[in-house]
This record gives sequence, C-alpha cells and structure tokens, in this order.
Amino acid sequence: MTSSDRSPVDYRVGLAQRLRELMQRTGVTKAALQATLACSESKVGKILRGDHSIAPLELVALLDLLGVRDDERADLIHLGEEARKRRPKTPWGAAIPDRLRKYFNTEETARSIEAYRPDLLHGLAQTEAYARAVIETNPALRPNEVESLVQARMARQARLTGPNPPDYTLVIRQSVLRAPVGSPETRFEQLRHLKKLSGLPQVTIRVIPDGVGLTSALYFPFEILTPPGELRKMVYVETLTDGLFVDEESRISHYEAVFQELLAVSVADLLDSVDP
Repeated sequence: MTSSDRSPVDYRVGLAQRLRELMQRTGVTKAALQATLACSESKVGKILRGDHSIAPLELVALLDLLGVRDDERADLIHLGEEARKRRPKTPWGAAIPDRLRKYFNTEETARSIEAYRPDLLHGLAQTEAYARAVIETNPALRPNEVESLVQARMARQARLTGPNPPDYTLVIRQSVLRAPVGSPETRFEQLRHLKKLSGLPQVTIRVIPDGVGLTSALYFPFEILTPPGELRKMVYVETLTDGLFVDEESRISHYEAVFQELLAVSVADLLDSVDP
C-alpha cells in the first residue's frame, strides 16, 4: 500500500502497533502511559488499538517515556501527523450514523473479514441497486439520505479490488439467493455480481444448502474482523437499531467456533449452479 492509498485510520493503526512494539521492547506498562498522559485507562486502550488519535504533545510525552530518539522518533511523529489529518469530505459522510463510524473504521483496516448473513447479502457484496432496495426499506430516511448511504456502501467495497485487499469470506443461506430484494433485474445483476466477486483470489463465498437444518448461529448475522498487527479480533453484531462490538476473548472464541461450523456445512459450488 503506497502512502497515497493510506487513510488516517491506517496511520493511526500503524502508530498504535509501533507504540505497542516499543512498550514490549522497553517494558513500559499501560499504567505508565496512563500516568504520563494523566488520562483514563480507557483512553490508553483506545490509543493502543488505533481507535483514538494522539495530540502532538501527548505523542512527544510518550516518545520521551519510551526513550525514542533520532530517525525513529521523526518517523513516529510523521505517523502521528498523518493519523491526525482529516479525511476529505464526501457527499455521504454526514449520513453515516455515529453508531456505524467505529464499525466502518474497523472494517476499513481489517486484514480479514468473515461474515455470516442468513437473511440478506452482506454490504460488501451488494450491488448498488440491491443496496438501494435494502436501505429504502427504512421509512425514517429521506431520499437524499438513502442515496448518501448507498454511495457510502459502494465506497466501502472499493477495498476488495484495491491495493492490499482483505481476505473476505461470506457465508449465506441458500434462501438469500432467492430473497425478493428489488426488481427481477436487480436480482439478476446481483447474482451475476456475486459470481464475479467469488472469482477474486481473496474472496470466498459459501452457501448453506436449503437441506441443512439449524446451525449454532441460528438466524443471527455476525462478522469477525481481524485487525492488522497483533490486535485482538473483534466481532460485530448488528441489530435493528444498534451495532454492537464483542471484544471479550471467550465470546470471540465462541463466534469463531460457530463460523467454522458454518464453513463445514456450506459449499462453494452452489453459487455456480444458480441461474442468474
């Protein structure tokens, strides 16, 4: 990934990883960081996960604590500057609900995305017409907000075909392929898009046949996001009104085991047998 391809989120995550490496190298603890910054334990955790940018004076204080000098110090200060830059404004930015912003940032930098959708296709696999048909079902949205959210969804998908794409695994139930979303033309285009998407080397789309009964996942959609570096995996669960992150290790392990079960009962060739 070149510097022009990297977003402030990428730099923030990169800086967080470097700080964690320095802490391991020097033996500096989270408590020492908290004392140096005179901040909460929660803020230190967010900084070390790349969820929170670091003010210039805060970064200088941390580099002093960690004994960083010369070229390495200059490199980290540059990372901090890039991480604090604001993204260029987009037509859809204001339409993104606050509850989804952390999810978008986490997805944007994930090196692996494993998603289960028993009801509809996952956002990264939707065509523009399919996405519009789904988003339009929300009666609280005005037409311009619908269009903004559709364009945001299309922008998210650029990662799959851009530089340094994530590994993307999607498991769906066979009924999803027949779901009456939009017009017949929309469904035709969507199925053709799925087949094209499945041909990408980093993309795997598997389908649970109708004959398979209930699984441990039941009908609850979820996705497992693996961030870069040594950061812990996170599970994202979206409900009708909220998006929830699961970061407790034992619960994440449960979701991972369920996803392996879904992979075991799904097949990769069923998509090819469906006529668009």
